[in-house]
Amino acid sequence: MKQDLIQVTSTASAGTSTHRATGALVASVRDLSVHFDTKAGSVHAVDGVSFDIRDGETLGLVGETGCGKSVTARSFLRLVATPPGIYAGGRIDFWSSEAQEAGGGPVNLLTIADDEMLEIRGNRIAMIFQDPSKALNPALSIGDQLAEVFFQHRSNELLAPLGPNVPMIVRRAARQESGQFERIVLQLPPLRSKAAKMRAQVDDLVAGALAETQIPNPRRIMASYPHELSGGMKQRVLIAQALACNPDLLIADEPTTALDVTIQARILNLIAELQQRLGTSVLYISHDLSLVREICDRVAVMYAGRIVETGRTVDLFRQPLHPYTRSLMSAIPSSTSERGRLAAIAGTVPELIDPQPSCRFHSRCPYALEVCREVDPRFLRHDVDHGVACHGHDDPTDLGLRPGDVPTLEPAIQ
Repeated sequence: MKQDLIQVTSTASAGTSTHRATGALVASVRDLSVHFDTKAGSVHAVDGVSFDIRDGETLGLVGETGCGKSVTARSFLRLVATPPGIYAGGRIDFWSSEAQEAGGGPVNLLTIADDEMLEIRGNRIAMIFQDPSKALNPALSIGDQLAEVFFQHRSNELLAPLGPNVPMIVRRAARQESGQFERIVLQLPPLRSKAAKMRAQVDDLVAGALAETQIPNPRRIMASYPHELSGGMKQRVLIAQALACNPDLLIADEPTTALDVTIQARILNLIAELQQRLGTSVLYISHDLSLVREICDRVAVMYAGRIVETGRTVDLFRQPLHPYTRSLMSAIPSSTSERGRLAAIAGTVPELIDPQPSCRFHSRCPYALEVCREVDPRFLRHDVDHGVACHGHDDPTDLGLRPGDVPTLEPAIQ
């Protein structure tokens, strides 16, 4: 079944890497740090993370549970609860297509005003959450939930069929700003007909968004509630909601975790197909390296709140540089693996409460020396698109050490 999934997804993503590698930047994360205040101290969930997302590409963010992937993704939309969360440093620069068309530059998503973030969230940057059952409101119909996207970000399109002289009360309704009294007035002639036309326009847009995800009979699904849909259908609804406004960046936070393998393949194919047609950049978060290898153009490997390696997918899988990346790949079952045995990474993830300078992987690394326990590794460029944070690739003289004082890594298995 797993092989079937890989074959299906590879067809959708084949041939996309070449032109994307040189695309313009859509987002640039620099030294992002997100901490959480606890009674025991400050948890450095994300600690100095940096990476870029280019126009039209799919960047995979991988790592084991608890390494900070989802916190990093939620920071794009400022969805980390503060408190207890604290945006302790860094920046996330975002190049909106609308701003570029107007001659503007990037904005720092961590510092812009709340009203500016509301314009970006769900419009220029959208997110598919891990569990569709929790992401959808059980008390609202599917149609009402998708309609909110258009009311929030496409109110002008809703008013277009009503002509140039639209009463202010109808304009407020199109932006979901109506009070209870205004909603009553809208049910009276002559405003009732205008409100009905606006609602019909919303329904058409919602049905079109659902049809884009190949949902059969979108009008029937619009009247349904989340509990009436299967897991795959609910995930398609979330994809329709995320792509409704043709965003510049789509964040997919393990969007197929709760689905069986057959449905996973259909969902991933759908995301890849829509991405190619709309030209959307994707940040794909996963701990499944087999999937990442097939659907991503570049990969960033994350461990204990830090990026330890980045590179083009083909380069990173052909020649992994960081011991953690190699350990992850060794843990993938293969046809040559001994039956009944799986490789595992020894030890446990380090405590992230006020951590001391060191390589976070040193306690589990077979190559670790004293320098790894005492000095933070720098992020070094192996080539233009391949970088690693490991003392094994450091120049000993840069650390004030002798050649034998840094770990020597064995060549990676090709």
